[in-house]
Amino acid sequence: ASLASIGLAYLIFLSGYFSVSNIEISGESFSNENLSTEIEEALADSLSKNLIFVDTKELSLKAAESFPKLQDITVKKRYPRTLTIDFAEYELAANIINESSSVKKNFIVNKIGYVVKEDFENPALPYIKIKSTDPINPQSNIIDEQKLTYILNAVSDFETRFNLKIKEVIYKPIPREVHLLTEKDFYIWLDIQYNFEEQFKKLKKALAKIDIYNESFEYIDLRIAGNNGDKIIYKRKN
Repeated sequence: ASLASIGLAYLIFLSGYFSVSNIEISGESFSNENLSTEIEEALADSLSKNLIFVDTKELSLKAAESFPKLQDITVKKRYPRTLTIDFAEYELAANIINESSSVKKNFIVNKIGYVVKEDFENPALPYIKIKSTDPINPQSNIIDEQKLTYILNAVSDFETRFNLKIKEVIYKPIPREVHLLTEKDFYIWLDIQYNFEEQFKKLKKALAKIDIYNESFEYIDLRIAGNNGDKIIYKRKN
C-alpha cells in the first residue's frame, strides 16, 4: 500500500504527467480571427501547472473579465493534460457609421454595443450613424446597450405602426436625439430619454393634419416640447 501511495504521489506531484500542455478552443469566431489566440495567450500562465490543482472556476472568471465582448466563456479540464475552452458570442445587432470631425469609420456591433468587426459592414443589419467630435474608441462598448436596444426597437415599432421603412438612423449622443430617416426621405426626431411609443402616438393622432404618406417633409419633431406633450414641430419641403 505504501509503495502504491508513493507511486501515486510521484505520478501526481513529480512526474509531470498532469502538467497542462495543451489549451483547446472549441468554435471559430466571425468577429475576430485572432480570438482563439488571444484566449490562449490570456490563459498561458496555466501551462505547465498541474491540471489536478487548476481552479477552472477562477480561470473562467478571469477569462470573462478579459473578454467582455463574449456572452459566455467556460474553462474545463480534460485529463491528463488539456484545458478546453468553450465560448459563445452575442448576436450581431447593427452597423455603426461613426462620423467624427477627423474621420469616418464603419463598425459592426453586437447587441451589447461592443465592436466585433472594424472597417466592415453587413447589409442585413440596420445602419446607425453616430456623430461625435472625437473618433469612437473601438476597444470600449461604443453605444450603450440600453440605447442600442431603444433605437432598434424604435425602428421596428415605427415600421410596423406606420408601414414605412426606415433607411438610416442618426444618433446624437450629446443632445440625446435619434433621427429616423424614412423611405419618404423625411426624418422623425425622437428624444431618447422618453418612451418612443408615446412619441409615435402623437404622430398617429396628428395624421389627419400631417399626411406623411402624400406630403413632403424635411423633418417631423416628436420630442416632448413645452407643457403640451402632444405638440409636434415639423417642416414641409418647399
